[in-house]
Amino acid sequence: MVGVDLKGALGILRRELVAWLGRNADVMASMAGDDGVTSINRPPPPRKGGPVRGQPAMRVVDGDQAEAGTTEALAGRALGEAERSLSRVFLHQAATSESRDAKGAQPTQALMFEIPIAGPNGTSIAQLRIERDDHPPPEPGAKPRKVFQVDIAFDIVPLGPVAVRIGLMDGRRVAVGVWCESDDGFVRMEAERENIVLGLEQEGMVVAGLDLHRGHPPEGREDMTVAASHRLDLQL
Repeated sequence: MVGVDLKGALGILRRELVAWLGRNADVMASMAGDDGVTSINRPPPPRKGGPVRGQPAMRVVDGDQAEAGTTEALAGRALGEAERSLSRVFLHQAATSESRDAKGAQPTQALMFEIPIAGPNGTSIAQLRIERDDHPPPEPGAKPRKVFQVDIAFDIVPLGPVAVRIGLMDGRRVAVGVWCESDDGFVRMEAERENIVLGLEQEGMVVAGLDLHRGHPPEGREDMTVAASHRLDLQL
C-alpha cells in the first residue's frame, strides 16, 4: 500500500470487499446505508465556491453492537462507506475543476479535499480549500503579488466548530483569521493565541496578524460561482 493515494486505497478496499461478498455485495452495501441515523448525519456534498465544513466525530459502534452484527453485515457497511467516500473524492475533484458555467469569470486555481483528525471522542473530518488569488502589482511594471488563501474547517472536542482562514503572501508572510462557533472554543483559542503565533514563527513564517472571532467567516463567493442549473446527488 506504500505510495497509494486515498482514491487508490479506497478503490482497492472496495474491490476486495466486492470480491469477498460476491453476488450479495450490492445488496449488503445498500442495506448498510438505509439507516436513518447515517442519512441524517451525512455531510452535505462539497460545492464549488461554497464554505468549507468540518464533520464532528461519528459515534463508534460499541462492542455489543459489533458482535451482534454478522461478518457479512459489517463488510457490507464497510463497502457502503467506501463507495460513499469514493463519491466524495470525485465530488471534490469536480468542485475544484473549471466548468463552462464560469467561462466569463476570472480563472481561479483551487484544490479542495478532506483529511481525518484523531480526537478524544473519535475521528472527525477537516475540510480544506487552497486557492490562488493573485493581487495586481502595487506599481506599474511590477510583478503581481502572489497570494494563496487556505480555508480550513473542523469540529473537534472541546473546541467545537472552528473555521480558519489563512492568507499566505510573498516573503512567507501569513495573516490568520479564526472563527469559533462556541464561546468555550473561543476562550480556549484565545488562551492559545501566543502559542499559535510562536508555532508559525518557528516554521519560518512572518505573522502579519492573528484575529479571533465568534461565529462564521464571511462568505461572498458561493452565489456567484454556483450556477442555477447546479445539480448534486445529496445521497453521495
